[in-house]
Amino acid sequence: MEIDHIIPVAEGGSDEEENLWLACRACNNAKSTKTEGLDPLTGRSETLFNPRKQVWQEHFRWSASGVEIIGLTPSGRATVSALDLNNVISAMVRRNWVSAGWHPPKD
Repeated sequence: MEIDHIIPVAEGGSDEEENLWLACRACNNAKSTKTEGLDPLTGRSETLFNPRKQVWQEHFRWSASGVEIIGLTPSGRATVSALDLNNVISAMVRRNWVSAGWHPPKD
């Protein structure tokens, strides 16, 4: 895990704790300096999910297999797309976690 700036420093974000979160390297690299992404359903630009201010379960759910993250809201869908949350490597890792009984997390 890496420390992610929710609002990137390049976009005016700070190093204060309320602007920091843990993210895997793949997500952090995909996010880069993005604060918005396109909702694939509407094609509109949406603010990315903010884990400090929003509740995960209101914006996402796990697929029946537990392998994919499904966006429920415009922000959730834009985040899944912009951060490529269901990339091949993440899906492979989650599939192994499901097989081991470690995933998906219990709410």
